[in-house]
Amino acid sequence: MTDILRTKAERCRTLTLTLLGALIVLLVLWRTLLIPAEHFITIIAIHIIPLALFIPGILARKPKVFIWFCFVILLYFCQGVMSSFALPSILGIVGLLETILTIGVFCAAMMAARYYARLENIS
Repeated sequence: MTDILRTKAERCRTLTLTLLGALIVLLVLWRTLLIPAEHFITIIAIHIIPLALFIPGILARKPKVFIWFCFVILLYFCQGVMSSFALPSILGIVGLLETILTIGVFCAAMMAARYYARLENIS
């Protein structure tokens, strides 16, 4: 039973990290190439630093970090939904991609938190 839970947790953790990396790449490309701002370094830092702060806890497999990460990723979901309403433009397409990525990250992190919490209770 614990081997199955550990395998599921590791798959969800890997998926969380992969989708998080894709989200970070999308945000950087969005702010540098597609719609560059005047102070793009500051804007990138505001978008990337909150996500990057969770990476050590995700790598350490801590369930509470996954839970808090789910709360924070909802902010990016809201931003993606609001941007996707501009759909005829490139901003809408990027917003739609951000929305899809945040849904995937949220689901993977939520399931990883569930599986790692169960593993902690069994051990």
